[in-house]
Amino acid sequence: MPDGVPYIGRYAASRPDWYVATGFQKWGMTTSMVSATILRDLIGGKDNPYAKVFAPDRLEAAAIPGMAADGGKAVKGLAKRFFQMPSQAAEQIPPGEGGIVLWEGEKVGIYKDKDGSVHKVDVRCPHLGCQLEWNPDEQSWDCPCHGSRFDRYGRLISGPAQEDITLDGTGSQDQ
Repeated sequence: MPDGVPYIGRYAASRPDWYVATGFQKWGMTTSMVSATILRDLIGGKDNPYAKVFAPDRLEAAAIPGMAADGGKAVKGLAKRFFQMPSQAAEQIPPGEGGIVLWEGEKVGIYKDKDGSVHKVDVRCPHLGCQLEWNPDEQSWDCPCHGSRFDRYGRLISGPAQEDITLDGTGSQDQ
């Protein structure tokens, strides 16, 4: 979805009775109402002033490189979980910061409180499994694939993920 606008309308000219509504990102509740209105009008043969804005066939050849880049980001995020080894040891993470480390042979995210207490989180996004990244500016764990965000202790800030990334279910794990 190169322009950030969902696709709502006829699936393809070769399938005149098929309809699609997809690509809502974090706007499913709002865009579902727009979808219902547009699809109702298309099926009923009525003009809808918004149908062209959301039409799936609005995609032009010039948008394909952007789509490929977006797909590449998702593949990279998934591959990092399996192939990229952490470059830091837990001891190297300064207080008030976070990072991905090997902890007892397992890849985990850690955040160190100002007093040095360690809080471990799963580095796998519960949405679709991409490896999370530490965001030092926001002090959060962010998913580069679909934008889920978690606080420094692993509690969900925003989705599409629907659950925390804590290892102990309480928001932190002190060591």
